[in-house]
Amino acid sequence: MTIAYSKPTPQKLLSNRQIKAVIALAEGMTQAAATKFAGTSPQTVTAWMQDPTFQARLENEIYSRSMDDLAFHKHLRRKALRVVTDGLDSPNPSQRMWAAKEVLARIPADPEEEEAALNRAICESVMETERP
Repeated sequence: MTIAYSKPTPQKLLSNRQIKAVIALAEGMTQAAATKFAGTSPQTVTAWMQDPTFQARLENEIYSRSMDDLAFHKHLRRKALRVVTDGLDSPNPSQRMWAAKEVLARIPADPEEEEAALNRAICESVMETERP
């Protein structure tokens, strides 16, 4: 099975006016009210509504307001896990390396392995001090 990967696109940032419009719309204001709140024209807000980045931010804002903090954090963890998983499966070696480092940095070490490494280090330091 062949998996097609798309190039990662840089995250486009929204302007302050776009963020104001997102907040207004997420709070349930009409598009006309959001236009006034953001200080822009109705045509501009209509154009923003067609922008995938604006749409994603609006959906995320609405979603985050519809759940409690615990549920929202679970949602964000799932999203982050998908990003890391995609990175591990990427054909790009640097992306795979980044994802692997992120995973390893967050997985707790095996307690038995950690204890064995600590015991070895103690034994080695004791042996070094006993040498003439």
